[in-house]
Amino acid sequence: MLIYDYKKRKTPLEVGDYIVEKVGSLRKKRFGEIVFVRGEKIKKYEAIQLKKHDLSPITKTDFTIKTFTVSEKRCRRLNLFRYYRKKSFEIGDIIKYSKSGHHKFGKIVGFVHPDEIFTESYEKGFNGKDLLQCVEISSKSGLPRKIGTHKTPKIFLADHQRCKICQILPMGKDGGLRIKNYTEPE
Repeated sequence: MLIYDYKKRKTPLEVGDYIVEKVGSLRKKRFGEIVFVRGEKIKKYEAIQLKKHDLSPITKTDFTIKTFTVSEKRCRRLNLFRYYRKKSFEIGDIIKYSKSGHHKFGKIVGFVHPDEIFTESYEKGFNGKDLLQCVEISSKSGLPRKIGTHKTPKIFLADHQRCKICQILPMGKDGGLRIKNYTEPE
């Protein structure tokens, strides 16, 4: 997640910064990413024009990227907070499920609606209502699955309010992936 630096607002704009053109109420604002800076005293920025919803580049009919030029006085830095989404549960995430002092670790393999009807979480992402269907794993290095009766993996349903997404660390000297221990100092 991006932490906003208030000192950066006062620093001059440079290549790679996102800007919004200041305009009157009759014209639409243009959003852009600076690709070139011209001038010494009166700076002008050449920017790639971006869509305001997802900051992806706008293309012309001949598939070239649209650009525009704007002076330093007619633009300001874009606040990127509204473009960053909060981390949500996705299939394949490793979670820590806590209930009454006991912890289970699991890998999300699906979503289940509480009323057992079809869920849209597979197409649109986790919706906040569904239960998380997980395969229980051991927190040992390598993250092996726990095996239940009849040699099948243990599966459990977890409520999203009792779960946290775990950070996975790469192989160490012992080998195998492992879950980050948040009690250890870094």
